[in-house]
Amino acid sequence: MFAAAKPAAEASSSSTSLWAPAIVAAVVAATVSLSTFALAGRRARLDRQRQVFADAFEALMEYREYPFIVLRRSKDEPAKERARISSDLSKVQAKLSGFRARLRVEAPHVGDRYAEVIDATRRVAGPMITQAWNTEPVEEDTLVHNPGWDFSALDAYDDTYLRAVADHLGWIYAPARRKLRERGGSRKRPTEADRRPDGSG
Repeated sequence: MFAAAKPAAEASSSSTSLWAPAIVAAVVAATVSLSTFALAGRRARLDRQRQVFADAFEALMEYREYPFIVLRRSKDEPAKERARISSDLSKVQAKLSGFRARLRVEAPHVGDRYAEVIDATRRVAGPMITQAWNTEPVEEDTLVHNPGWDFSALDAYDDTYLRAVADHLGWIYAPARRKLRERGGSRKRPTEADRRPDGSG
């Protein structure tokens, strides 16, 4: 009886030893396949978000051009120019609001920083646009330059937004990158004193 059981046990052991490498190979192949799929998905998502973040920042820059656009409007057809520029500006405002909502969903931390830079941009550039409307359109080439408008109060907000974007798109977990930067003493988010163009708080 034991003699008969021994060949059966040996056969079972032999069968197991043959299947074990195949199982290991299948597990490794599945792991590699899933990892590749996950990395490809992450890469595609980050590429898409990178474009969204860039488009959102471009919309900010577009809004900041409107003091100059209004100042350089044509004097020949004031009503037509007013309607054209107002319509275009409304579209930019809508884009900003759309990006504000989209970034809150795509990346909440980046979205918060974008909301801050939008609010700061409107505080700084909004009065400039109003001033430009209240100024006679320029007619001479020598007057088309910046009349002295200062956007430097927005630099800290731009840097904070772009830093948040870089953290989000990096391979290191974004909150960990922020912690490391804070420990290294890098620049922090704008404070309340930065919320006015003159920085007076």
